[in-house]
Amino acid sequence: MTLSRRDFVTGLTGTGAVWIAGAVACRDAADSAMQTHTPPADSPAPPRELKFLTTDEFTEVEAFAARIIPTDETPGAREAGCAWFIDGGLATFGKDQQPLIREGLVTLARDVAKKHKGKRRFSELTEGEQDAMLKTMERTPLFGFLRFTTIAGMFALPKYGGNKDYIGWELVGQEHVFEFKPPFGWYDRPENQRALIGRVL
Repeated sequence: MTLSRRDFVTGLTGTGAVWIAGAVACRDAADSAMQTHTPPADSPAPPRELKFLTTDEFTEVEAFAARIIPTDETPGAREAGCAWFIDGGLATFGKDQQPLIREGLVTLARDVAKKHKGKRRFSELTEGEQDAMLKTMERTPLFGFLRFTTIAGMFALPKYGGNKDYIGWELVGQEHVFEFKPPFGWYDRPENQRALIGRVL
């Protein structure tokens, strides 16, 4: 499952939105920033303490996320801390998904053991073996949940656990501000409006 950065960013249109609560959290942060007219300078990552996942479960989730957004010439899900976002979400606004993740990881371990003698953990497989496993899981609830939340963790504010050091925002060219002043782009610049339509809107 090789995924280029271009393919990944293009594929974001199919997600609809990031994990809904993560989107709400980002909106709230944006509202706050707009009111004060300052960028969210203080959006530190929370302490790295597991809130729901066990250590073994976290290792599996992190390995899974690392294949959804792999590390190549730029940092991926592992460096962005997407698994920490997922753990935090499962302990708060995603509590109703706890059975899905816990039961799904048990099933994943069982499937790994069936296909790879002597192994029981997804994280023990090679990247090629992991990708092959993921291809067989693409229509399962576990895959859908972890793909969606990995993407959410890549782009939510760092204070929710992922997007460490704004890695995700830098990947797509998002500035660390929530208020932009005109001119916003090429078409908004007075000289370009005059050239296009003969006047400034």
